[in-house]
Amino acid sequence: MATTRLTQSTHELTKLGGALNFGPDRTRLVLRMMHLLAQGRPVTPTRATQLIRELGADSEQAHQLLQAWTERNDDGDIVGLGISLNKTAHQITIGDTVAYAWCAMDTLFFPIVLDRPIMVESTAPGTHEIVRLKAGPDGVTNLRPAESVITWPLRGNDQADMSTKTGIWASFCHHSFLFPTRGQAQQWATGRHDIEILSLPEGFTVAREIANAWLSHAH
Repeated sequence: MATTRLTQSTHELTKLGGALNFGPDRTRLVLRMMHLLAQGRPVTPTRATQLIRELGADSEQAHQLLQAWTERNDDGDIVGLGISLNKTAHQITIGDTVAYAWCAMDTLFFPIVLDRPIMVESTAPGTHEIVRLKAGPDGVTNLRPAESVITWPLRGNDQADMSTKTGIWASFCHHSFLFPTRGQAQQWATGRHDIEILSLPEGFTVAREIANAWLSHAH
């Protein structure tokens, strides 16, 4: 069951000015970039500049954000921003595209903001066991094993480093995984007081709250 601490943390992160509420310009840029990466191809610097112009965003600020938050290949193309073309523990299939997610929670979040179902195969840390599920805009189905859980860190705005992609990974992604059983998640989180272990419906509720904050700026 989700705790009061989780509810408070999620509200703080997603309210106006919260670490996971980026405001209109940044949110629209990130969402459009995610849609492009969901096609399974790198985004060239030229295409990124074109996108910034299309959105009417401040060019300097937008380029600074992309420089800080994105993964790049050797040619300087963008290959990761939440959705990644680089391998992680969380493989996602969007239509005909196979890609990866930075965080386990992203796998529940993407279907809402992209308005598309995705298939997920996620490997639990310290194991070779895979959690499989289908996530859609309305929730999770086809969960295998059925008792799988998701972890999510409790963060306040002062504990969330959103300055760079490595800061985002350290604040959230290194603490958000899918586990085949609650027992395995509890063992992984031993000694941690900042980790919530959630059922997939509970995790989807968190993902939806974050997504709603983003979608409020989408148009």
